Amino acid sequence: MPASIFFVLGLFGCAALPPAAVAPVASQAPRVFDLAGRIAVKYRDQSSSGSLRWRHRPDQDDITLLSPLGQTVTQITRGADGVTLIDQAHKIHRAADTETLTQELLGWRLPLSGLGYWVVGQPAPSLPYQAERDAQQRPTQLVQDGWRVNYSTWQTVDGQGLPRTMTLQRDDLEIRLVMDQWTLKAGAQ
Repeated sequence: MPASIFFVLGLFGCAALPPAAVAPVASQAPRVFDLAGRIAVKYRDQSSSGSLRWRHRPDQDDITLLSPLGQTVTQITRGADGVTLIDQAHKIHRAADTETLTQELLGWRLPLSGLGYWVVGQPAPSLPYQAERDAQQRPTQLVQDGWRVNYSTWQTVDGQGLPRTMTLQRDDLEIRLVMDQWTLKAGAQ
């Protein structure tokens, strides 16, 4: 597995954060959001970290992963025609979905189809799940599609409770996300 591709897909720094103010969790996941944050990925004996920019729409995702110095390492685009990944060497890789593409390139699956929901504190629709909730009814843990998603801290964005830090775990893979900046699009709830 090329180290640059692993480095690109595993980029969020970890930080201790103060508790977030309590806000209600959306009853429905935002359909449109922009997100900037950090990522840390541990896979078996490898680890990497960096930052992330993610533009999510119902029919498209644009994700840019950056090194700790701000250099673009990987770009992932999901659309009607499938998924394209451009690595640090500017090589273009394509597949029908993100899970298949990352399995082929990295040996593990990036769960983009569920992540668009999990990152806003919601289970993906049409799939069974288990959830544990806190006193404010925010999930502290979701288990879905073989993934365990733990929510550590929350923040309020436009009056809506959204995760600030979360960890996804499956087998030998752990992905930690810190969401530093959210932009929710009006009318997109």
